[in-house]
Amino acid sequence: MTPPARPPGSGGLVWFDEPAPPRATEQLSRDKVVAAAIELADREPRGEITMRAVAARLGARSPMALYRYVGSKDGLTDLMADQVYGQLTVPRGRGWRPALRGLGETGWDAVQRHPWFARLAFSRPPLGPQAIGVYDAALAELEPLGLDAATRMGFISTVLGHVLGSGLALLEEQAMRARVGLHSDTDLDRAAAPYLQRIAAAGQHPAFSRWAADPGRDAPGPQSFGQVLDWLLDGLGTLIPAR
Repeated sequence: MTPPARPPGSGGLVWFDEPAPPRATEQLSRDKVVAAAIELADREPRGEITMRAVAARLGARSPMALYRYVGSKDGLTDLMADQVYGQLTVPRGRGWRPALRGLGETGWDAVQRHPWFARLAFSRPPLGPQAIGVYDAALAELEPLGLDAATRMGFISTVLGHVLGSGLALLEEQAMRARVGLHSDTDLDRAAAPYLQRIAAAGQHPAFSRWAADPGRDAPGPQSFGQVLDWLLDGLGTLIPAR
């Protein structure tokens, strides 16, 4: 059966297509293709994959065999991102702040498992069923606050912006460490020490040098993901109309 044509201007969105049934000659399916792509992306420092690599992992004869199940590389990207959106949770019935805090915490857990998700979430529209379910749950918890539609979505975007921005930083650091061979914080500190010592000796940036020399600078502190999330929620709370 031929799948229905996508509407004009649909942007190649995979959500218009039903998954193709497996062929008798292939041991492939949409779920298997997405799972293989995620496994590969998790192993790559930058989370980048190719259709050829996914096909090889699945034992497919050609990358073209995958397009029957995901439509295109963008379609695969959409499906991968939506799979990770399914790992985000919005606690229900406890009020807006626990809802958005749960969204932020589970989002941070997800991008630590799959740092590439942060890049994909910025590059493709969040229109998959898992993504829309997350937004729907969060919007439902915000509806009783008397906020306009733009502000309700702004609350969610603020929290997800913190999640995805932190995820992008994690992805880039992961890629940098793999590229230059600095696999631990100790390796990075050791490599940077001569340069920082030269700056300190020259007296160029005294406040920064004092911070760099402080033994407590790496202790868990207010810059943690959870603390910054709380600061954001505190600020959002000031926008809620007084009852």
